[in-house]
Amino acid sequence: MNRSWAEISLSALSQNYRALSRLAGEGALVAPVVKADAYGHGLIPVARAVLAVGAPCLAVATLDEALTLRRAGISQTIYALSPLLPDEAEEVVRADVTPFISSPEFYDAFRSAAQKAPLPARYWLALDSGMGREGMSLADALDLPESPALVRAGISTHLSSADEDDLGPTEDQLATFAEQVRTLDPSGELPLSWANSPAFLRSQVGDLSGRAGNLFRPGAALYGIEPYPGSFAGLGLRPALALKASVTLIRELPLGATVGYGRTFTVEKPSRIATIGIGYGDGLSRELSNRGQVLVRGQRCPLVGRVSMDQCQIDVTELPEVRIGDVATLIGRDGEEEITAAELAELARTTCHAPTTMLTRRVERRYA
Repeated sequence: MNRSWAEISLSALSQNYRALSRLAGEGALVAPVVKADAYGHGLIPVARAVLAVGAPCLAVATLDEALTLRRAGISQTIYALSPLLPDEAEEVVRADVTPFISSPEFYDAFRSAAQKAPLPARYWLALDSGMGREGMSLADALDLPESPALVRAGISTHLSSADEDDLGPTEDQLATFAEQVRTLDPSGELPLSWANSPAFLRSQVGDLSGRAGNLFRPGAALYGIEPYPGSFAGLGLRPALALKASVTLIRELPLGATVGYGRTFTVEKPSRIATIGIGYGDGLSRELSNRGQVLVRGQRCPLVGRVSMDQCQIDVTELPEVRIGDVATLIGRDGEEEITAAELAELARTTCHAPTTMLTRRVERRYA
């Protein structure tokens, strides 16, 4: 009997990629973001699934992720979105990885490495339009020395607040980015990339849209995780992951008994408390202690007491038929009830894709 597992639908991922490609429109590229083990869904299985339905490229965060894809025999374009270290530049060139370059230091190292290669190396110039986390300033970008060993394939930025109700900061960033692009590419020939999932779904693109080869970077949306409420309306996107755990123990506790570390929950009547085999060692947030819910036999059951490393407890007093070996659903559907990753994230006070990304290797992945 497995303690905990994630059921991952490769058909849902394929369907989601097709829907996002239709939304992007003709001439645009959609780079499925498979960083962080494909948001917990499994790097290689997810990469192969989206490539099989026509994805022309993939996006990762780190060089190690890119090399893992190359070692798996994946030859399509791989974009490295996060800033890389200068001493990684030679390996980036050897592995034919296309970096989004955020600093003059990495640019110099990349240029030096490319000069030793037989063909020019491609890169995207990443600009800081207001995120303050990555991308270089316009002044630094203008100072970069040109080199025949390099090909600037496009210009990118990253948006800080596209998933929030107030779109003012997003509009400000897009205006800044548009001005930066006009300065760096006055002829308007280079493709652009600015849209993560929420920006992509909102289509807040101003006068940046319409360039051939514009690159969209859906992450959460690819996995059927809504980045903001209502963002999937009419698109046919569906969750690709269900998280489940086994009921491993059932206890009958008397009035006044306490549950879990710190005695943070006291039963107010004789209660039936079940233990399920998942905890923060598996990636379940401790913030869900005394706040979360799970589905058992199609019914919502409250999570009581603190989430432990290896297990947690739920109140099944209203479900006397529950037995050891029953399945508890933490993300997914059971009967008419459903718990989404976004719901779990809100209870855990975190971002919408954290509940899947945090899942550790101890959670078995099952693909269908």
